[in-house]
Amino acid sequence: MNYLKKNFVKFIELVLSLILAIGSFTVFAACPLSEEHVMACHYAQLAVTTLGVILVVQSLAAVIISNEKVKLGITLAQIPTAVAVFLVPGTIFSLCMMSSMRCISIFQPAVRVISAIVFVVSVADVVISVIKKNKQGVSK
Repeated sequence: MNYLKKNFVKFIELVLSLILAIGSFTVFAACPLSEEHVMACHYAQLAVTTLGVILVVQSLAAVIISNEKVKLGITLAQIPTAVAVFLVPGTIFSLCMMSSMRCISIFQPAVRVISAIVFVVSVADVVISVIKKNKQGVSK
């Protein structure tokens, strides 16, 4: 129980990363592939899935590893990864032209909301870790 309490924020990051990685090709996937050509939004979806998997691996490593300095480093690495995921649909990769298309109406908002939450949780995790470290340093 103490382990769960100690790593609660890291588990939240893991769950959000899993939602992002799995949801990007299932629940809130971009436009389906057509037989005629592959649209740019498909590549945006692949990039989001890849970055989502990287976030999952980072989050899982932060849960498993016991060294607090390494955990802090991993969490710091999640912040730019979350920013990259946020920028993929519509900024790094262009999406379809019509706002009624699935990639603009579902994929982009879902990716941006979830990646923004991952960003906020990761920043909060870093702040909490630094505050805990400072309190431990003062009490010694």
